[in-house]
Amino acid sequence: MIRPSLAALRIGFRQVFAYRTEVVVQLVSASIVAGLNGSLWQAAIGGQETVAGVPGPEMLSYVVMAWVAVTFFATRVNEEIGLRFRDGQIAADLLRPLSLQLNCYARDLGRAFAVLGLQTIPLFAMCLLVFPVQLPERPSTWAVWLLSLLLSHLANFGLSFAIGVAAFRLHNITGLTHLKATLVSIFSGALIPLELFGERWQPLVYALPFHSFAHTPASLFLERDVPVGGLLAEQALWAAALWGLGAFAWNRAAHAMTVQGG
Repeated sequence: MIRPSLAALRIGFRQVFAYRTEVVVQLVSASIVAGLNGSLWQAAIGGQETVAGVPGPEMLSYVVMAWVAVTFFATRVNEEIGLRFRDGQIAADLLRPLSLQLNCYARDLGRAFAVLGLQTIPLFAMCLLVFPVQLPERPSTWAVWLLSLLLSHLANFGLSFAIGVAAFRLHNITGLTHLKATLVSIFSGALIPLELFGERWQPLVYALPFHSFAHTPASLFLERDVPVGGLLAEQALWAAALWGLGAFAWNRAAHAMTVQGG
C-alpha cells in the first residue's frame, strides 16, 4: 500500500510540471486576487489601531496569509471524481486492489507539494514585497505553519472527495461544487476575517470545519495567543472526520455499483 501511494504522489507532483503554462496562469491569477484583496483591506483598515479587537497590521497580515494558504489546500478532486462517475471510468476503480480515496489523496498531495514551490512560496514572497506582513519571531512557527497547511489540505480533500462521490447519486455536482467554493471562501477566513462576524455568529462559524482551512494556518503563522497544540489537534479531528465522511460515501457507492453490476 505504501509503494503504490508513493508512486501516486510522484505522478501528482510531476503532472503539475507537465502543464507549465497553467501553473503560470494560476500564479498570476492568485497574485492578482491576493493583491486586490490585500489592497482592499489595507484601505479599509487605514490608520486604525485595531479592527474587531485585532491590531491593524496583524489583521492585514492575517488577510494575506489566509489567502496564501488557499493556494496550497485548494483541490479539484471533487470535479475529477465527478467526471469519473459521469464517463464510467469509476467502474475500473472497483477492479483495482487500491483504495480510491488513498490513491486520489496521494496524487493530490503530490500536486500540492509541487504547488507549494511553484505558487504558494512565490506568492508569499511577492506579498512580502508589497504588504507589511508580520513574520514569525520563533523559528519553530514555520514548521507549525507547514504542518497546519498539510492538515488543512487533508481536511479540504476529505470534503471534496465526498462531494465528488455524490455524483453517483446526483449525476451532476456542479451546484455542490459552487456551494462548497462559496462556503469555503466565506467561512474559512480567506476573504473575510472571522473576527468580523461578531459575537453572535462566531459560535456558528467556528462550529463549521471551514475555519480550519485558512483561519487556523494564518493564526498560527502570526503567533497569536492561542493554544498551538489545541488548534493542530482540532484540525486533525476535522481532517479525520471529513476523511471518514468521504470513506463512508465511497463505500456506499462502491457497494451499490457492485450489486447493480452483478
